[in-house]
Amino acid sequence: MRRQKLTVVAVLSVCICVAIIAFVIYQLTANTGKNTGASEMQNTQSTDDPDNNSADISVPTVEAQKPTFDNEKLQTAVDTWYGSLTADEKASIVLAGDDGSMLASVNQDASYFTASLYKLFVAYEAYRALDAGSYDGNEGYLNGSTRSECVDLMIRESNSPCGEKWWNELGKQTIQDQLKTYGIEHTDMVGLKTTAKDTATILTRIAKGEGLSEESQAKYLDSMKTQPALYRRGLPSGFSSALIVYNKVGWKEQLEWHDATIVELADGRKLVIAVLTSGVGSARIAELAKGIESTF
Repeated sequence: MRRQKLTVVAVLSVCICVAIIAFVIYQLTANTGKNTGASEMQNTQSTDDPDNNSADISVPTVEAQKPTFDNEKLQTAVDTWYGSLTADEKASIVLAGDDGSMLASVNQDASYFTASLYKLFVAYEAYRALDAGSYDGNEGYLNGSTRSECVDLMIRESNSPCGEKWWNELGKQTIQDQLKTYGIEHTDMVGLKTTAKDTATILTRIAKGEGLSEESQAKYLDSMKTQPALYRRGLPSGFSSALIVYNKVGWKEQLEWHDATIVELADGRKLVIAVLTSGVGSARIAELAKGIESTF
């Protein structure tokens, strides 16, 4: 009898131990599941949280498309203005992007006397010579002006003594030969003849700063932007104040009026405009500017 009691006690003890062990295992398993769930939730929240800087999210970048000019509208504006001229009035026009792309034109290769437009080419070569160290820009040069100041004056105020001295010093034929390497084929720096296409080509180089140091390009453009009112008739007077207008004019009394212009829009686009005329006058050319701006 006593042996049976001991056997029962032993069995109960074993059952109790097994139950305790099972309970402990259950608790450990439950806690591990909770921790794992919490960790997964934290990871999910971390991934979904847009303010979490630790999340490595790759966002594809889309390059903004650069605005372009409407070639057809520009050509229509040019044709409309050109069609209003009388039989006694002559004009050649080229509109181009600052990358040299032709946007609109009429009579682009017709030849004209340059008037003061020759200074546009001389100043470009003068700045290149200064950049190369061939001359000292601070050297006294003419009528109290330094070499650099004379380059500025021949564009800003169309100063002829400065233009002529640089023109002769650089060499008329030497300048012409150099221009041909830029694709300027129909400009005569000895006889002073040029075309709208050639004028647009040199303007494109100025607009891009091609062949010029950043400092020289900035000086050149400033000379074309800030000028006495006498030299801002024609195209500059026709454009609105919303645009930046860089210009070099050339005229011979009322016979010829030429404008070499770079127009900069608020979005950074630049339009090169070369207008060479005979018998037209500055007021008519201002009307062309309005027609061009209407296409922007």
